[in-house]
Amino acid sequence: MPNTCTGAPLDLCLAPLRGVTGESYRTVFCRHFGGLSRAMAPFIPTVRGVRIKPSLLAELRPDRNQALPLIPQVIGKDPGELTAMLGALRELGYGCADLNAGCPWPMVARKGRGAGLLADAELLRRMLEAGCAAMPGGFSIKVRLGLRTPDLLAQRMAVLNDYPLREVTIHPRTAQQMYEGRVDLQGFAACARLCRHPLVYNGDIRTAADGARLRACFPEIRGWMIGRGVLADPFLAERLRGETGARDVMRVRAFLDDLLAAACEESHGEKPVLGRVKELWGYLAPSFCRDGLLLKRIRLCHRVDEYRRTVDQLFARPPAWVEAADGLAGLAG
Repeated sequence: MPNTCTGAPLDLCLAPLRGVTGESYRTVFCRHFGGLSRAMAPFIPTVRGVRIKPSLLAELRPDRNQALPLIPQVIGKDPGELTAMLGALRELGYGCADLNAGCPWPMVARKGRGAGLLADAELLRRMLEAGCAAMPGGFSIKVRLGLRTPDLLAQRMAVLNDYPLREVTIHPRTAQQMYEGRVDLQGFAACARLCRHPLVYNGDIRTAADGARLRACFPEIRGWMIGRGVLADPFLAERLRGETGARDVMRVRAFLDDLLAAACEESHGEKPVLGRVKELWGYLAPSFCRDGLLLKRIRLCHRVDEYRRTVDQLFARPPAWVEAADGLAGLAG
């Protein structure tokens, strides 16, 4: 059921990447690949009033989310609106939900949402109080180390510790970094020492070696969230669990075909269909071609039949897989 919150002994959670890891991606992924314990859905915004339109929650309907245990994520800065949204999620059958306090996009953070929540300790406290009251035993939060400097989360950890959170997911970058630069493992370790809740690590897990190094550095961590790494390498979750065989790239081909079919079924017009598959190829293309030419060819496709021909040409002879560089290579733990 989608409100199940526990995973396998190695807890691997699919990260919420808005516009990419939605319901159809999750369903199709699990048809072709394994290894994930659960998924966090891309965030839904809180809305004014107590009436939540069913269309806003359509992708979270339990009948459409049987592939993986799913945790909805909410973004906002109004405790009353958060209470209303969590109530609607409970009515759908969810017993867990997450608060997005980590989205780094400036247009979000500047308005006090996402990572911007960390700037206001009192507002953060009121949001946590509302969330824990509305979703008792199942409310969690996803955060970054700070906005411009990596010490803000450590300052706010006392606030987080005051509430009965199910877990805390930390992406060890600042909002200003976005997704650039190196993760700050020392900053993560400092927050881990202060945090009284179960922790989930998120950030730059690209290879099995990354996962092994992190588990050695942080043996107490409960879970691991993978996002961009699994988009680039759909085999990543399996490999993190110890599978070491050669990657069968034709599994990727079958996955891409099914994903295109799902996009064609759900989207109206070729432009939105191509937009969805091109977004994924932005992550996946370097696994087949490091020089950027493949991605350029795909981005130049203006019709679905052009895209199909490009993919047919790529897989006419199974292409060699290009191993990703370790995301954490050279970092001091």
